[in-house]
Amino acid sequence: MGQGFDVCPGNPREACSMEECFESEFVRTLVVQAGLVMLGHKPAAVFGFTPRAWKGGDTRAEHLLSARLFSLYAQKTAERGMRLAWLASRGAGCMLLAWRPALASKLLSSEENRAFLAEAGLPVDSGDALAGAFVGRLRGCYAGRADFPHEVGLMLGYPVEDVRGFMADGGRGAKVVGRWRCYGDALAAQRRFEELGRAELACKRLYAEGVCVNELLRMGAA
Repeated sequence: MGQGFDVCPGNPREACSMEECFESEFVRTLVVQAGLVMLGHKPAAVFGFTPRAWKGGDTRAEHLLSARLFSLYAQKTAERGMRLAWLASRGAGCMLLAWRPALASKLLSSEENRAFLAEAGLPVDSGDALAGAFVGRLRGCYAGRADFPHEVGLMLGYPVEDVRGFMADGGRGAKVVGRWRCYGDALAAQRRFEELGRAELACKRLYAEGVCVNELLRMGAA
């Protein structure tokens, strides 16, 4: 287990063991759901991992395997500048947060961002503290102790004015709806949606051509 960090695993449906199947699905999920974070196009991504291809395992064994995969890849990705946090269990799978600490810290270089985060009761002294606070709020949400923390949109790469707008009216007054709901410069938002779409397709193409997770992370840190 762990070879999927340095090579692109095969089709999970053709795997000979549950471990191979789960690892293939886990790596593909990382690329599809967190590829933009890997390549440095956005600070963070929230996503779920739900193994589907393997038939015949019991839920407890599958959950334990998912946890082992998470622990292993959390260590490996951290060595390449991307962190993973386990937010909640979901049957045999889980909800995860992936983020680049360098980009989380960069968010704090904006006075407007810092003011918004401070108003939301979030730390603004370091990117690590900010990410840790978001992890705590997301875990509270998935545990049913709190509503979804929409302020996390800033960490997901949404402009602060758009996050403020959504939190104020729930999206009803948005000018453009795409990867998020835009309240500011609609043309700039549309260009950004298209830019991210191209980057996402490029990431998937690179992976399909044999560029592994390790190399994608290296490219994003360059």
